Amino acid sequence: MATAAAKKAPSKAKFAIDVAAIRRSVVQAFQKLKPKRKKGLAAPIDGERTLSTEIDTGVERNLVTRRIKTVMGSAVGKAKAGAKSQRLRKAAMAVAMVLPLFGMAGIAAWLYTGAEETERELEAAIPRIVVPVLSPDSGGIVHNDTAKAAAPSVNSPYDPVPMVPAPAAGLIEDSPRGPLPRIGADGRTPWQTYARPFFHDDKRPRIAMVVGPMGISANATSRAIEGLPGAVTLAFSPSADQLGVWVDQARRLGHEVMLELPMEPADFPRNDPGPNTMLVSLDPDRNQQRLLSTLGRVSGYVGVTSLSGSRFGGTPDSIRPILNEINRRGLMFLDAQAGARSPAAREATKIGLPRAIGDGFIDEVPSKAAIEAQLRNLEEAARLDGAAVGIASAYPVTLDQLSQWIATLEAKGIVLAPITALVNKQADR
Repeated sequence: MATAAAKKAPSKAKFAIDVAAIRRSVVQAFQKLKPKRKKGLAAPIDGERTLSTEIDTGVERNLVTRRIKTVMGSAVGKAKAGAKSQRLRKAAMAVAMVLPLFGMAGIAAWLYTGAEETERELEAAIPRIVVPVLSPDSGGIVHNDTAKAAAPSVNSPYDPVPMVPAPAAGLIEDSPRGPLPRIGADGRTPWQTYARPFFHDDKRPRIAMVVGPMGISANATSRAIEGLPGAVTLAFSPSADQLGVWVDQARRLGHEVMLELPMEPADFPRNDPGPNTMLVSLDPDRNQQRLLSTLGRVSGYVGVTSLSGSRFGGTPDSIRPILNEINRRGLMFLDAQAGARSPAAREATKIGLPRAIGDGFIDEVPSKAAIEAQLRNLEEAARLDGAAVGIASAYPVTLDQLSQWIATLEAKGIVLAPITALVNKQADR
């Protein structure tokens, strides 16, 4: 009888072994589930039979402890009650192992999904800056859709815009006459490189306004540079004092710069354009040397113009070699005398020289009423042809009228553009 009773009731030693085995199984299962925990499992505490772990979150620690307490308490209670069969002990062990697995799987799933959501929130919170990307060609054409959305600010005549510093590397030829413009080995041209950025997909009629000659009067030059919007193009006299200083200041404020070519006018010599004037009486080589002396005076201009010089510009045999040299050096040409049926623009078209054509001088009569009338004519020409070029002097009344008129163009659906934005946009005349 005693022997039979002993077989039915497990001893205290047997109970201790079973509990230790359960604990080891739970620990092993947990170790497989969490191989990256910082520390190992702590030694069991007598009486309460809890399991302490070093886990990163308090949620995991409480969950594991609660599960282990339940399993261990159940095992102790069953052992004290008699633990009727080996099958119950195995079931307890299985429960002790499976429940933490389910708990840890749930925690892992929660962490995974929560991490994804947190990552998305953090990514969405990162500030982003959209920068328009301008190409080096055609005065800064915008190519991508994001930049196109920002384009209206690029075409605002008042906004400051970045201008490529001059002289640009690779676009200068050293000479005894000074730094001469040249086409770069990579194909870059001065007229495109030194251009004011412009959004060329703008479908509004364009008007370019060219004011000159700059640099003769310091007051007029300073007022034009600082008082007129950057989209106004400024044409400088090559004989101006401190020419490089004026050109640098104008470009810093966003103005495109042209260089005036001294060419023989119809009333020469009474009207003398100054040193290095090209004359119809000189042979082409001498005129070309005078041209190079003018071009070497400064850097950073997009091209040349003929604010005077109707006789020289109106003589094809005289102007043709000059236009060829301008083209060879990567410059553009503005024929300001086209209103007098100058052949220069047609000659430029024949040789593929980038060119624009003047639609008239707005202040031949320097009065408010006369200037307003000429500006209305300029608007009409732009609406009919899509593009028009006005030529102006730096008279005080002209600068006043230009400032007021430019402020009205946005409401009229017309954009004030730098001269490079009108290259080859006009038909020959």
